[in-house]
Amino acid sequence: MTGPASGASVAGVRPTAPRHPQALYQAGIAAAMDGDPTTAAGLFQAVIAAGGGTPECHYNLGQALHRTGDWTGAERAYLAAILRAPGFADAYNSLGVTLAAAGRSGDAAAAFQRAIAERPGYADARHNLASVLLGAGQADAAFALYRGWLAADSGNQHLIFLTGTAALNADSLPEAESYLRQALLRQPRDAGIWNNLALALVRMGRVGEAVTAFSKAVEIRPDYAEALFGLASAHQAAGQAELALETYEKARALLSDAGSIDSNLLMALNYSDTLTADEVYGRHRRWGDEYLRERGGVPSAPVPAEPLVGRRLRIGYVSPDFRLHSVAMFLLPLLEHHDRGRVELFAYSNVERADVVTDAVRRQADHWRSIAGMDADAAANMIRGDGIDLLIDLAGHTARNRLDVFAHRPAPVQATWLGYPTTTGLATVDVRFTDAVADPPGEADRRHVERLERLEHFLCYRPLGPVPDPLPAPVLERGSVSFGSFNALSKLNGATAALWSRVLHAVPGSRLVLKAAVLADAAVKARVLALFASHGIDGARITLLTHIPNHFGHLDAYGAIDIALDPIPYNGTTTTCEALWMGVPVLTLPGKAHAGRVGASLLAAAGLTEWIAGGADDFVAKAAALAADPQGLTAIRAGLRARLQASFLCDGATFARWFEDRCFALSNAH
Repeated sequence: MTGPASGASVAGVRPTAPRHPQALYQAGIAAAMDGDPTTAAGLFQAVIAAGGGTPECHYNLGQALHRTGDWTGAERAYLAAILRAPGFADAYNSLGVTLAAAGRSGDAAAAFQRAIAERPGYADARHNLASVLLGAGQADAAFALYRGWLAADSGNQHLIFLTGTAALNADSLPEAESYLRQALLRQPRDAGIWNNLALALVRMGRVGEAVTAFSKAVEIRPDYAEALFGLASAHQAAGQAELALETYEKARALLSDAGSIDSNLLMALNYSDTLTADEVYGRHRRWGDEYLRERGGVPSAPVPAEPLVGRRLRIGYVSPDFRLHSVAMFLLPLLEHHDRGRVELFAYSNVERADVVTDAVRRQADHWRSIAGMDADAAANMIRGDGIDLLIDLAGHTARNRLDVFAHRPAPVQATWLGYPTTTGLATVDVRFTDAVADPPGEADRRHVERLERLEHFLCYRPLGPVPDPLPAPVLERGSVSFGSFNALSKLNGATAALWSRVLHAVPGSRLVLKAAVLADAAVKARVLALFASHGIDGARITLLTHIPNHFGHLDAYGAIDIALDPIPYNGTTTTCEALWMGVPVLTLPGKAHAGRVGASLLAAAGLTEWIAGGADDFVAKAAALAADPQGLTAIRAGLRARLQASFLCDGATFARWFEDRCFALSNAH
């Protein structure tokens, strides 16, 4: 028998003479424990070659090979161990880990199930089985497993926590809350339980309670970055932009890789009513410069695979929102009207949970590619392989964006459109599609790292699914006007409350109707009422509505308002279109940046410029004039949908031609 290959060492000593298999085996164990899996694997292989291939030796060889990334070798080693010891539960579990790492989730699940069958109550195998099911999109199945295991071991404290977490992953939120509160009764100082309870509360719209739970997690563990991140998100959802920014900064300081927090932090800047447009731009620009610098600078653009002459333009859309999401209301009209003789469509989906809209987008694409869970290098290589001419981001810094892929510059021309209200800050994004109303030439160009490509109008709208007819104007029944907004509460800041309060003071007897999911929370309701009370508005004049689970019912709720008010400095987009579709006029006050000018852009595209205010005084005057004419509001309600449908805002065919022409021009100019 010979020792290791030349240059190898065991525990710091070079072998100089044949060694007994047991000595080699112990040396292999020592090498593995010292973090040298390559040497350990060689030693275990030598033991096996010398006839010492026990089940344990094959198992340890599998462990070492797994750590070197040799999934095939590790699988063979574990199977050899199992062949020699059919009841070897640890080998089945480790085989499952290797198969999962190799992307074979179904085989991995079978291996974990066998491990549990061989050793009932095997906690690691249980957790691994649930994790692989979750990774395969089977969160409900993972929850069912934990629920069954807990039924057989109801006193297991850790299992109660894991079952609550599984319920959270499966969106079984009331059950998640119940299990996690049970876990807290036994472990009240466990920060992880408080964090997961807070996540469940956020999803149920109980943001104020979530703030308390996240704060408790941070109190117990001040360096708990994930809990701080959740706390910042909860502050933002509750409309407390400055607290959100402050908390995001604290979370960011705790992480070496703050990519996930950075986008949330940048997104939160858009809601602030104290930051200037230049300050928002500066933060985005600094982020983009630093992000690329950390990755070696701006990569060179790839050369197109072939000339554009004589073939279709290959456009790739990248989004996490090919699903029931507001992005789809503006994307589908374009996809459906693209000229397939001119363009070849690729959809790069980062969707977490597919739904009926996912299927609709898939049907419109010539090529569907899932990049969910794929690292940026692999996704960029896929896009290069497809020979994309123009790659379009639809998310900006919103949740689950893939700006990391754009940083690799996999396409010769890269653009951003629709999903984000300002610059990405990323120099590898060449173009941002907009229009001259949302981004007037001049200052707006200076505040973007991208070149602004101005379409005639930059959005085209169509509601998803069946919609109700407009209900009668409520002023006719109530005798007084109802103003309202269905925007996310994160847009309700001090400046917005002050402006809307002026409107309410100018129209005696009027009321304000607000609708948002987080208004289910008592603490959030109290904060909103206090905000308006500080401007002299009695709480009796404010009606607070919460989430309506179906889209038809959500649109029907516009029957409660006569006139919609746009927030500042972050206007509505989907909510503005929905209000107009349901016959409700929308008043907007344009700001200095894109986020505050989308309302004006939409109204201009719809031919409704009379509702664009020239200043705060004009905004109040226009609201009072509309409110003083109940019959006029009735007439508007009766005819507004038809006006909208006949306008450029709903003309998908014309919009698609504008969009395609610009795409061809961009590609030809490259």
